[in-house]
Amino acid sequence: MRLCDESKIRAARGGAVLLGAVLVSCSAALDWRTAPLSAPVQALLPCKPEQGERAVPLLGPGQPPVPLRVLSCTADGRTWVLAEARLPHEAAATQAMTHWLRASWATLGVAPEGDALPPGWLEQPCQARGAAQQRCVRGHGQAPDGRAVLAQLHYSARGGWLLQAAVYGGAQPLPQAQAEAFWGAVAWRAAGP
Repeated sequence: MRLCDESKIRAARGGAVLLGAVLVSCSAALDWRTAPLSAPVQALLPCKPEQGERAVPLLGPGQPPVPLRVLSCTADGRTWVLAEARLPHEAAATQAMTHWLRASWATLGVAPEGDALPPGWLEQPCQARGAAQQRCVRGHGQAPDGRAVLAQLHYSARGGWLLQAAVYGGAQPLPQAQAEAFWGAVAWRAAGP
């Protein structure tokens, strides 16, 4: 569902705060739409996503890889990502979140100091409604092409599913309206039977 369409805006779920954020963040560069996720979570992307899937070692060395499904698109000079993984058991969420975060830092060319955040990285408030666990960080690193990039990484989990909602690019964190529209739209639902 595209949300900058007037008829679709009226149908948007999530209440007045989400609806207000979507309206404010509508622009020619951002065309908000519901993301087609398999996990029991609602989320939005500001552009038509490309999709990919690969197996990744989210459970750590020596453990079987987990299928990771990625939706990504580029709009307003940033890359927007929603990635989801179904974990073999719900208890693995904390471990998988840690491995995924460390893999993201490695891709960005930054390294944590022990259990601390990499230099210059900050914890930030998480907004995923209904999540059993979440962790959100931001900081600078390098894109694969070598240019400096700001990464804003939000991880959340519920019922054996893990979601990353990330934005790469821009010199500053997202404007408040865009942050509300992207991260504020993440809403976990109770898993069905």
